[in-house]
Amino acid sequence: MKNSLKAMTAGLVVAAALTVSAAAADFDHCADALNQMGLFQGGTSGYELDRAPTRAEAATMLVRMLGKEADAKALTYTAPFTDLEDWEKPYVQYLYDAKLTNGATATTFDPESKCDAQMYSTFLLRALGYSDAAEGDFTYDKAVDKATELGVVDMVNCDTKNFLRDNVVAMSYTALSVEPKDKSADTLLAKLVADGAVDSAKAQPTLDLFKNFKEYESAATKQNDVSKMAMDMDMAMSAKLNGKDFMTMKSKMAIKANMDLEDLNKSKMAMDGTMDIEMDKSLVENEADAKLSQDLKYYYTDGNMYMQLGEDKVKMPMDFSQAQAMINSTKDVSSEPVSAIKALTKSGDTYTVEYAPAVMNSMMDTMLKGMNMDAVMQGVTFKMDTFKMNATVKDGMVSAMDMAMGMTAGAEGQTMNMDITVKANVTATGDSVKVELPADLDTYTVPAAAE
Repeated sequence: MKNSLKAMTAGLVVAAALTVSAAAADFDHCADALNQMGLFQGGTSGYELDRAPTRAEAATMLVRMLGKEADAKALTYTAPFTDLEDWEKPYVQYLYDAKLTNGATATTFDPESKCDAQMYSTFLLRALGYSDAAEGDFTYDKAVDKATELGVVDMVNCDTKNFLRDNVVAMSYTALSVEPKDKSADTLLAKLVADGAVDSAKAQPTLDLFKNFKEYESAATKQNDVSKMAMDMDMAMSAKLNGKDFMTMKSKMAIKANMDLEDLNKSKMAMDGTMDIEMDKSLVENEADAKLSQDLKYYYTDGNMYMQLGEDKVKMPMDFSQAQAMINSTKDVSSEPVSAIKALTKSGDTYTVEYAPAVMNSMMDTMLKGMNMDAVMQGVTFKMDTFKMNATVKDGMVSAMDMAMGMTAGAEGQTMNMDITVKANVTATGDSVKVELPADLDTYTVPAAAE
């Protein structure tokens, strides 16, 4: 039990720091937005996001993303394919007439076969006005690469190995935020509204989110591009164990970082602060044992995290290679995937961002594995329930963040529910930021469980 709680607490500290964007997950909120605008429908069992899309479903989505559903439904079916259901025929007919799709054979479309990431990337690129014809903008075999280049595919919305309707809604939603090739509108969604294909009132909430997102993204990208930064961070947590009050924690940290954006493992960080923990008095024999104050010193260099907790000096391998690979594979993509955001509003110079918990959960799992934290986290589960952030922009860059998270951790049949707040303020950037590392890092030891 004691070891499990230690692991849960260690994981919490790591998880609280993971405020970047996500990896593929459950995009119900994207499906809801598309449904509201008449661009996506479910079946008798709901959205069915957990199964693979069919060729017929992908064809339907393409026609809708082209803004041609009404035109398609007005057509008489004359295409040569004999294996289509009545509801499928208008969409396939439109694409067949426009030379945007082919059959599986001369007389069959094979509507129930699976649509993969390559096919759907091609469809979305066509909806944006790009061509894969001879001498066109891309080739079919490079469709995912082209979609990534344009920001239609990002680090969270496309799973090429297990492509689901979940990915269809996330990629479609993202494509709506991208500028069409002909630059006739700021976004594909704005073009569909201008063409009368989508009701303007139903589209307005999403249009507003896209507008705020582009502004926020620009400020966040500017912050992400700063390699040398100093920041003050205050974190507070209240926790319940199996439904009963367990502990509260407050931590203040001064952080200095010199990030190598080309090789994160060569980055240097120093974090110095304090942590105050108060256990519920009913859980301790002596009231004096309920409180603990601890000085904290964390350092990162050469692929290792060094932690000094009181007299204990611990070294933990923390390899950012997987995170680096994700960054390198999406260099031309937005700093934050729009599909990971449920809501985004603006008041003055402050943006309020509500993230989709399912997306953040998947990202957290990927990042922890990428940092070789599996040994520490063995037998421990984490689930993010809520994640909202207020980001204040100054001089075109995010200068302060105020985050609130609700999380659930589990181990050995025990459940811990946590409410966490983090306040961070950038205090300096540039060459004035100096990261100082102690001379005795070679005396820090690796715990047996992490070897």
